[in-house]
Amino acid sequence: MNFIIKHDELSIRYLQEGDELFLLKWLTDQQVLAYYEGRDRPYTREKVLEDFFIEDDEVRCLVLFHDIPIGYIQFYLLAEVEGIKLPDQSYGMDQFIGETSYWNKNIGKKLIRSVVHYIEKILKGSLVVMDPQHWNKRAIRCYQQVGFANLGILPKHELHEGSWNDCILMAYDFAGYHILPINHCNRETLSRLFVQLWGSTEMVISTGTYILHELDGFIAYDSDGEIIGVATYRLYEDHVEIISLDSLIEKEGIGGRLLMRIELVAVENGCSEMKVITTNDNLSAFEFYLRKRYRMKGVARGAVDLARQVKPEIPLTGHQNIPIHDEILLSKKLSSNKHRN
Repeated sequence: MNFIIKHDELSIRYLQEGDELFLLKWLTDQQVLAYYEGRDRPYTREKVLEDFFIEDDEVRCLVLFHDIPIGYIQFYLLAEVEGIKLPDQSYGMDQFIGETSYWNKNIGKKLIRSVVHYIEKILKGSLVVMDPQHWNKRAIRCYQQVGFANLGILPKHELHEGSWNDCILMAYDFAGYHILPINHCNRETLSRLFVQLWGSTEMVISTGTYILHELDGFIAYDSDGEIIGVATYRLYEDHVEIISLDSLIEKEGIGGRLLMRIELVAVENGCSEMKVITTNDNLSAFEFYLRKRYRMKGVARGAVDLARQVKPEIPLTGHQNIPIHDEILLSKKLSSNKHRN
């Protein structure tokens, strides 16, 4: 019967003909709609067929408990959320238990654990994200108990019963490291690290002079508590500027995850644009940001030459022995949601 998961009393299979009757029953139930689509948007059979039985890349499944259909789950590759670039092989996931007599029986946790395991082991996913509305404390608590972390707020992200509601971006990350905000406890350690990486804690670029360990940002730690990446930023009224981004281990997705967290800060604060400056020799950084959907906005000719007058220790040559003279400005548009009322 096209089962993709069978675990004890829980099983999950692809939707098939006839399942629209279960979905129609659940999506006309006021208790279910209060959480899943809104009581102002009851489904018809035609809408069920239109929304759930279409040919695309989403995996849509019926959930069974002791072989009784009780709910629905879908998961899908997801490249970005509100313009925030997610790591490659990230998945989004949505689900509901439609038979209300099965609520509050820990079935939701079993369901989510099973699908997260399937995404990791079978689909080789890197990250799973969900975005429950901020008032849905029951769902948020369930996801946290399964192992999802609260990354931040997506303001006015989802329309529900006539109002645009804030959502919580939550993630289950399969990476073997974790990311935390910079705080007063780790700034001294960061100061020493920046001296190792940059020669000092001071960075001079055309937008200003920055003391790196005093900035806001995020740190990536490995399982032993060692720092393996760090990124810093400045928050402005309408944009966020990335000041530094360092990944100490290559090809582990560290830079992308640090960037994701900074872009979420921008969205949380209603900023519509990200900005970053790199030097003309740093081709790897230039390629990295292009892959993350940044675009070149301009070139400040001679900007590094001017910065060198303030900070003489800036080297004359950089990567691949390329002379360093100019700054390259890159930017990316995000969804600020300020238009939603």
